[in-house]
Amino acid sequence: MAGTKISARRRASYKEIARGIVGDDRAARRQSTSQNTIGAIERALVAAFLDGLTQISPLDPEANDLTWIQVPPRARQTLSNMTFWFSARHGYRTDRTDRIEVFKQNGKSRWRIVDANGRHQEHSVADGSVRPLIRLGLLEQLPDNPAIYGLSELGLELCKEYWKRSDRDDPTLPRISLR
Repeated sequence: MAGTKISARRRASYKEIARGIVGDDRAARRQSTSQNTIGAIERALVAAFLDGLTQISPLDPEANDLTWIQVPPRARQTLSNMTFWFSARHGYRTDRTDRIEVFKQNGKSRWRIVDANGRHQEHSVADGSVRPLIRLGLLEQLPDNPAIYGLSELGLELCKEYWKRSDRDDPTLPRISLR
């Protein structure tokens, strides 16, 4: 079992199922409604087992394509904040892409969005919300300013696809965050 590789997409899918179970459990507790968390976990384990029986070949070219579900939840939130203009609900403007700037605060790296007009948002996010986006190749450093990052071509395509699905109210989209 130690040598068995599981694709990143499959692992991300399983994590998303777990997030859904935890989110539903938390919501039920807040609303004081009945819940069947054990049943949800059991159904998820059975589904994962059956999924493993029909495992995709590691040579499948789609197995390595990056999908929205593979982006960590806090990083998804950052990406959606940078690209909400891509949504039809906001006028669908792909000519506007916000950027993100790194700065130091109390000795730690923080990030804040810089809009198309160069204005900085007051709210900032932790390094852990942005570094995965750089590691996945969704953000790239701008050549004229090493402190500012923008969407890469991969990031641009992934965000466009996300907003198309979001505008259609796609129920298969992963949750942004459980906070």
